[in-house]
Amino acid sequence: MVRKRSKLFTFAIISDTHIRPRDGDQSSPFPVNLKANARARFAVQEIVRRRPAFTVHLGDMVHPMPSLPTFPHAAAEARRILAPLDPLKFVPGNHDVGDKPLKGLPAEFASPRSLALFEAHFGPGWHAFAHGGCQFLAINSSLINRGLAAEEEQRRWLEAQLARAHGLRTFLFVHYPPFITAANEPSHYDNIDEPGRGWLLALLAKHAVEATFSGHVHHFFYNRHHGTHLYVLPPTSFIRQDYSELFAVAAANEHGRDDTGKYGVTFVDVFEQGHAVRIVPTEGAELADDGADHATAPDYADAAPTARGGRLVAHLRHAWATPIALPYNGPMEEFSRKRARNDALLMRLWQLGICRLRTPLADLLEADIRQRIEDFGAAGMRFTFFSLDVPDASALAALRDVGVTEALQIVTARTDLADIAAGLADFVGLGDIAIVVGKVHSSADEPRHGSHFAHAVSFGFKWPERQQALVALRACDRKGCVSGLAFQVNLDDDLEVMLSEMDAFGAANDLQICANIRLANENPAIANFDDQRIAARLKTAVAMAETLKHTILEIDTLIDIDRGYNPRHGLLDRRCNFRSAGRWLAGLDRG
Repeated sequence: MVRKRSKLFTFAIISDTHIRPRDGDQSSPFPVNLKANARARFAVQEIVRRRPAFTVHLGDMVHPMPSLPTFPHAAAEARRILAPLDPLKFVPGNHDVGDKPLKGLPAEFASPRSLALFEAHFGPGWHAFAHGGCQFLAINSSLINRGLAAEEEQRRWLEAQLARAHGLRTFLFVHYPPFITAANEPSHYDNIDEPGRGWLLALLAKHAVEATFSGHVHHFFYNRHHGTHLYVLPPTSFIRQDYSELFAVAAANEHGRDDTGKYGVTFVDVFEQGHAVRIVPTEGAELADDGADHATAPDYADAAPTARGGRLVAHLRHAWATPIALPYNGPMEEFSRKRARNDALLMRLWQLGICRLRTPLADLLEADIRQRIEDFGAAGMRFTFFSLDVPDASALAALRDVGVTEALQIVTARTDLADIAAGLADFVGLGDIAIVVGKVHSSADEPRHGSHFAHAVSFGFKWPERQQALVALRACDRKGCVSGLAFQVNLDDDLEVMLSEMDAFGAANDLQICANIRLANENPAIANFDDQRIAARLKTAVAMAETLKHTILEIDTLIDIDRGYNPRHGLLDRRCNFRSAGRWLAGLDRG
């Protein structure tokens, strides 16, 4: 996700509405599906009031499959509910035309009959249109590998369209994503199978397609393939409960199927160079057929993600880049094991407006995680890495080469920097990358009170240590490579006073100050689950950030630490849904 120069236009995307006939049907055993029509109406309202240039529906307009007698009735209702989205482009989903041809799937495959039925209700299964100097293509992914005459016809059409559009900015819409974790992942319910996958990915690379947008998975995922951004976008109707396994916490409503925090509609801002994806939460809000709200609608900012989060650095404490294996558990994956990442984190960062992240340098040195770091960089993120010592030559080269490094924090165990002094003396710097020194503060540094001792570790010099740390830094940083010092701000500290003092200290000594704002209690046994207090602290930090000239604010932490040491709430809960502080930062609560 990149934003350069002026905005040309904005288009909207809606996906997986799963609309049922107006009088209802028995096509789903899950209670949440009864809400799909009202949720679709609300989503339509949210798109219409933002006036995009056009809207694309990524498929699964309806829930009943084409083989069911209720399909035509559901299709008619879908057209009625979606009618205000004008102009609206349709992409066939598996509920609209049938499943892809993979053994073990729960529904019938796409057929000539289902294709004809789709065209009768929604128009052609593949088509192209242009807008604002860009080319937009939509294809029927259920046809890929199907072996029908229509598949070959679509294949020739897409290849010809891309060849004619070569050199133009091109966007592709397809219901099934090419993949959700890796281009070489095994076939499963949520990707395009080989050999069609390889064919499609080769076309994306050959013709430098800017972005591909998919639905189907009912969960957000983001990947890249040879420069093409691959987005899997959220639904309006229900959440696939198999993906609740991604979160180390009890499942949300209906065993994860009604995780209301993860519904949304998407807006894509197209700029002279690049584009930006904005996913507006709908939170399961419903609109009755008579226009009366069934739920309180979120008041999400219409503009790009709020700028007030852009001055904050978020701690990535939880594992964020490594896929996990989900249980094989039908109906989708009864005979295979699927791997997936928690990419909902990236969606939340966009919504929070946070684009600066802190993670261990060790992450960068693992090939798989480094690839994900580069992907996040392409999605607009910049990184602060930290190391317990001065990194060696190979690690420093990685910091330079990755292209997303904003800062390196070198952690010392001594206020006098004796443990890193030799390394700093020989340090040659990293160009535009800021070098910051901070201290690991442990229980060993605290005064003794009888036999009491708590095993606790935190990051950042204590504020009273500032002069000693400054003298030590000046003594060993002979080349002037270090640009800043990191200090900790604890939960009971006066945040406004301390940040003002830190900024003045930075100005007086030509230093960048990193303020590590800890939301944890200093006692590792005491939890801080006071959402009101955390939100108030975040609001103060954001207000102060507007006035600070030499101080960067780190918020610790982004996602709840709800077990282990120093438990505390963050901006997001363990399902990556908004806590009170996160809702305010994202613009969902205006208080």
